[in-house]
Amino acid sequence: MRMTLLILIFVTLAPFAEAARNVAVVKILKGEVEVVKMGKSSKLKVQDWVEDGSVVKTAEKSFVKLIFIDKSQMNIGPGSEMKIEKFSGKDSGVIDLVKGKIRSQVTKDYLQMERDKSKLFIKTKNAVMGVRGTDFMIATNGVSTSTVLFEGAIAFNHLENRGELDTGNLEEIVNRGVSMYPGEFSVVDGRNMQPTIPSLINIQQREALEKSQNFEGDRSPQNSEKVEVKKGVVPEGLTGKAVGNDASVLKKEIAVSNVNKPVSATGKAPASLNPNSYSQGGRFKPTNGSFLHVDSGVIIAPPPQSVYDPNTNTYIPAGSGTVSSNGSYVPPSNMEITNDGKVLVSTTDETGQVVVKEVDSSTPILTTSTSTTSTTSSATTVNTTSTTTNSVDLSTYKNDTTTVTGGNLTPGTTGQVINTTNTRTTIIINNGP
Repeated sequence: MRMTLLILIFVTLAPFAEAARNVAVVKILKGEVEVVKMGKSSKLKVQDWVEDGSVVKTAEKSFVKLIFIDKSQMNIGPGSEMKIEKFSGKDSGVIDLVKGKIRSQVTKDYLQMERDKSKLFIKTKNAVMGVRGTDFMIATNGVSTSTVLFEGAIAFNHLENRGELDTGNLEEIVNRGVSMYPGEFSVVDGRNMQPTIPSLINIQQREALEKSQNFEGDRSPQNSEKVEVKKGVVPEGLTGKAVGNDASVLKKEIAVSNVNKPVSATGKAPASLNPNSYSQGGRFKPTNGSFLHVDSGVIIAPPPQSVYDPNTNTYIPAGSGTVSSNGSYVPPSNMEITNDGKVLVSTTDETGQVVVKEVDSSTPILTTSTSTTSTTSSATTVNTTSTTTNSVDLSTYKNDTTTVTGGNLTPGTTGQVINTTNTRTTIIINNGP
């Protein structure tokens, strides 16, 4: 009877022992990071262990680097929330990224588990990634999910059931998606549901993102000429030419680096070998050389005047924005991209008034210096010509409040948009027109 009782106690406690397994240790931590386990929250510190089933949350301006038991690294960026649903180091792990961004490097030993199979799955609200390579980043705002691959291979697809935990089912889902190779990016938008066909990301953005493993300086301005930004437009340590997207400078750089060409380990031709945009099977391929607003998944295509560079198979954009030292996209001075995916542009109408509108971001944004705001079948075109100080009629916007730098304006009133060569104030439309 006593032996039977002991066996029953062991069987009862076994699931709890399994759930309490340590799977990762905190290697680097900056700011405020907490871990939630079985409803209990506590602050994390360096050398703390994180258990299977835990939720890790980072505050704004905070960051944590985890080393997993298989020696894989996972860097969790500011304002992020991630759940370790299961991770053994032997079988495929499952991570749920609720919001924010992750930069991960999976160990090569871990990749030898089974060839051509996903060693790790990272899920979001609407997408799932099967990791078959070593170095990548993924970000989500809860509506759209974007990913960039630096080394190895990834399978990426739309996900309908976020609660899916069966790795066999997840493998089938990613196999129906798109295969990615180094230098490529893909986005699952909340409206289009299908992942974009992988394209080569802008070479400067790729290099900056690849270097920014710890999300240093991950608080760049949303455009290059906002009045509240006191420091210079050019990030510290870089010259104006380095971030200016000047075609002649870029061509010299990429001719030497030649880092943006995808390499297929399987012999299958990457989709990005075709540098142009096209639609196929309900999926859209952005133009090679496009910028990516990582946090929102908004794609900014190279404008028509861009120069094609055969060395990297990308178009070199001119006048469509820049990248900061950490790889964040910095739009032209009259464009604002919010982290929830709103693209706000100020243009001058036929009467000379400055009008601020939200444009469609479900297709890549195409900037131009001559045309007015319009939508085509493959891109949303916006005017990036500088404007002067004018009154803006806000009566057409159906939102409760319209936020403008320095205070709030109610619908029906007239606000000021300042957009000169040195200063600018952008009106933010919360709910769109």
